[in-house]
Parts: sequence; structure tokens; C-alpha cells
Amino acid sequence: MSGNYNDVVVTSRVRLARNAEGLPYPHKLNDDRALLLVRKVYEAVNKRRSDENADDAYGNEEYALYRMETLGDIDGEVLREKHLISSDLLDNKKYGAAIINDSETVSVMVGEEDHIRAQCILQGFNLPEAYRKINGVDDDISKAVKFAYDPKLGYLTSCPTNIGTGMRASAMMFLPGLSITHNLEQCVGAVARLNMTIRGVYGEGSETDGYLYQISNQKTLGVSEQDILSSVQASIGHIADTELKARDELYKAGETALKDRILRSFGILCHAYTLDSKEFMKLFAMVKLGAYYGLIKVSDSQKFEKLVTDAQPANILNLSGKKLGEEERDIFRAAYVAKTLKSICKR
Repeated sequence: MSGNYNDVVVTSRVRLARNAEGLPYPHKLNDDRALLLVRKVYEAVNKRRSDENADDAYGNEEYALYRMETLGDIDGEVLREKHLISSDLLDNKKYGAAIINDSETVSVMVGEEDHIRAQCILQGFNLPEAYRKINGVDDDISKAVKFAYDPKLGYLTSCPTNIGTGMRASAMMFLPGLSITHNLEQCVGAVARLNMTIRGVYGEGSETDGYLYQISNQKTLGVSEQDILSSVQASIGHIADTELKARDELYKAGETALKDRILRSFGILCHAYTLDSKEFMKLFAMVKLGAYYGLIKVSDSQKFEKLVTDAQPANILNLSGKKLGEEERDIFRAAYVAKTLKSICKR
């Protein structure tokens, strides 16, 4: 078998944490200054579109404003499932806001754990480009908001683990080979020694459904942004190499059993009458592994990968356009997944 890092790295993300000088941290900011901050950030990120002479660092896209106070529960969960906002932001109903571009690659949360958390998420192994884009956003916001900064410590953040650059570089990785062969724990220990951490698909404390893991830097103080990018890229490369090797070993060790498990999973997803999100993630991971081995041919990889988000509870409700109970939702999910897979996949 042969593969590349994009067979392992699902998305790349760079996130910057910033706070406005002179303001209390968000959990203590309970007045109109919070709303003024939202307006300043919103105007700053949209200013580039009206500036014809601006150096286009991150795309000439329009940014939409989502206020948590007016955002419906389902709409909020849809954004969270897409990794565009966090649970902490959803909890800040009165003052929290998200500013998101048209392509949903850049999201700026205002009023989360820090005043500003700006992130860029791109498909595949693409950290340098994610950094370039979000750095441009950060530069524009800094022209409208003076950041809390200490010459010795760097950017001052609510959580001490973010002080310094305030930067987290991460990748969402698909690691079935290491998981099934029980070699992931050894890999976790190796990256921990490099000041990296491995978490579930929705960050700290979340579950690792579908063999999806988030790898990111732990250290932000005493290192530069370029240092972080380099170390995270090297760690991701090492894990990806190990994962691809594990997939080859997995196939050689039990080809018949593995093929049976993959094709049974594909069959269930194409014919199930009801399907909950956990079962979907488990089965789809095997189908995705089958696509890597060439056992399942995928004609539209973007639509295929998007199923992971589309099949989540809030996104399924949003796609249905109806108020569904849990059982009705699982029936709709099964039909939607089956229809999608049948349209883009074949054995």
C-alpha cells in the first residue's frame, strides 16, 4: 500500500488567543464593553474587503456575525459540530459572538475563554497556509484592538498554558492503523515528550469517535510561532508515517478479516433503516479505511469527507429541515447516509 499525509491528516488548524488591554477577562466582562469589542472585531475583519489597496493575506471574503444571544440552539450546535465555535462560547449567551467567513475556513470567537480566539481550519496537511491566513486576520484585528501584551511573557491570556504566543497549531488525524493495532499509546508517549498532546475530535475531554484525534502543541511560552509550526509539523509527519506503516501491517496480518469488516460496514451504512451518530462514526471509519485500501471507490472525496459533519445530530436536524425526535432523526440519518454513499461510492 502507498499513501500520503493527506490520507491521514483530515484538517489543519491554527488558533490565536488574544485579549484586549484594559478589559476584564470574558467571565468578568458583563457590560456594554463586551458588545463594543464584538463590533470592533467585526468591523476590523470586514475592512479588508473595502480596501482595494490591501495586501490580500487571507482572501477577499465577507464575514458574517453570529450573536450567541440570538442564535437558535440547533444553529449553535451546527456551528459547534463544524468546529467553528466552542461549547464555552455557546455558554456566553448574552455577550458571545462568532465572526465567520463565507467558506467557513476562518472563525473569530469573541467572548470565549479569552476576548478573541481566531482560527483557520483547512483541509489536509496545510499548517503553513492556515497560519498565513489567520496571521492576516490577527494583524487586522490588532489595528482596531490593542492586545494585552507583556514584553517578557508575550500575549496575556486567561489560561496560563496559552501565555506567550497564544498559538495552538493542530491537526485532526485519522488513525485507524495505530488504534486497531494498539500502538497508539506508544505514539502518544512519544509526542508528549515533544510537548505535544493528543485529544479527542472535539478537544480536551472529548471522545475519540471514528479513530479521529487532535494533535497540537502544549508549549506556547518561550517559543516563537515559527518554532511551534515546525515542531507540530514534524510531530504530525512522524505520526502520519507511523500510521501508514501500521495500515500496511494491519492489511498483511489479516487481509480477509479486514476486508470483511470494511465491506460489512459499507453494507450496513448503505442499507440500515436506523443509525445513531456513534454507530455511524464507527462504521464510516472502516469505510474510510476501505477507501484508502482501494476496496471502495469514491468519486467525490469532498462530499465523502463532509459526511462526518453532516451526520452529527444538529447537522442532521438542520439538513432535514424538520423538528425530529431522536428515533426519527436516526431514521433520517440512515437514509441520508445511504443515499450519499450510493451516489459517490462503489465497490
